[in-house]
Amino acid sequence: MYYNFNIKRQKDPSNLPYFDIRSVNQASYDANWHSVMHYHDFTEIIFILNGEGHMQTNFGTQPVQKNSLVIINPFIEHTEHSSIENPMKYVVIGFKGPEIIFPNQMRENDLIIFNDDSFAFRSLFSQIIKESAKHQQYTNQIIEHLVNAVIFSIINEANTDLDNQHKNLLSPSVTLAKNYIDNNYSKKITLETLESRSHISKYHLSHLFKEELGISPINYLQDLRFKHALNLLETTNHSIVQIAEMVGFYSSNYFSNKFKERYHVSPLQYRKQHQNQSAALSIG
Repeated sequence: MYYNFNIKRQKDPSNLPYFDIRSVNQASYDANWHSVMHYHDFTEIIFILNGEGHMQTNFGTQPVQKNSLVIINPFIEHTEHSSIENPMKYVVIGFKGPEIIFPNQMRENDLIIFNDDSFAFRSLFSQIIKESAKHQQYTNQIIEHLVNAVIFSIINEANTDLDNQHKNLLSPSVTLAKNYIDNNYSKKITLETLESRSHISKYHLSHLFKEELGISPINYLQDLRFKHALNLLETTNHSIVQIAEMVGFYSSNYFSNKFKERYHVSPLQYRKQHQNQSAALSIG
């Protein structure tokens, strides 16, 4: 059994980080359950209401049970498997938001799983389920605020500060290197380039960068380039050759090959999938 509840999104005018909530779904195991590997271009939060099973990715499986909370990175292939004897029932939240959430953990792990009965998440998810069944005038607004409460509660639980984390923790050399990458990702950048910008040796920089951001400078650069490539594929009609050059790849073939390695579809296939999803959402 599967229920879908569409959120009417409104950007909060406050100075809090804005989370673009894509969906709130509830699922439970039955005879028609099909576990198929898939991925999304947004972050997913899964909360297990009852039952047990395991989460599968290309990197293996991890067990989940009642009160497990799972965070799944964008573009991570995954699926859920339920125990037949103790079938799973869970809620799924899909959202896009600041990448600063769990930067170290999410760079290193394809899944983040919390297992703690003391979390206050269960009451929040229970409220979301109750509200989604009401269909009253302000149901959408209430659910959106509850979902934001879930996200901020997770951030608090992980002791993460969205506003100050990077600027408070990054060393000056890493800040210089990161800022240079952020502003010049479309140019040719090597460790030697970053060495001259950060005023420390490339070896020391690589160590500090990985220690503070959880990723190497070159991998950070690659991630940033692909992030902008995805945006261009979604929002423009530029050719693959143009996009490759705009984000810093000087060979469109190399760009396409690396894109497919990362996302398991070609750039053109990704664009088509996104267009189909957008069309389906607009119809709905």
